[in-house]
Amino acid sequence: MNRKVFASAALSCLLGAAPAVLAQDKPMEKTDEKKVTTTNGTMKSTDHTVVGTVKTYKAGKKISVLVGKKTHSFVLDSKTVATNVDPSVAVGSKVKVVQSKTAGGSKTLSITPES
Repeated sequence: MNRKVFASAALSCLLGAAPAVLAQDKPMEKTDEKKVTTTNGTMKSTDHTVVGTVKTYKAGKKISVLVGKKTHSFVLDSKTVATNVDPSVAVGSKVKVVQSKTAGGSKTLSITPES
């Protein structure tokens, strides 16, 4: 009797966890905007985040990330954007790309591995 109850409970846990595991593999894209009030008035800061698979990558030049059926390209050698790319990023790897613009106007691009 105890084995049947344990097996049933273990199967329920595995099936219940399956949607959470599958959801982690899905590509994602979102934009967050925040309003910041300064002495110069109200300004917006924006974070645009994508999670997907690296389709093409030219170190220090350009990266393309496949998010679902859509490809997003990012320039890595812009003089107006502070760029940080993790050294382990490679074609075929899953990455998180965060493109930010602060209320002060500075722009950053961060690319890190996503597990």
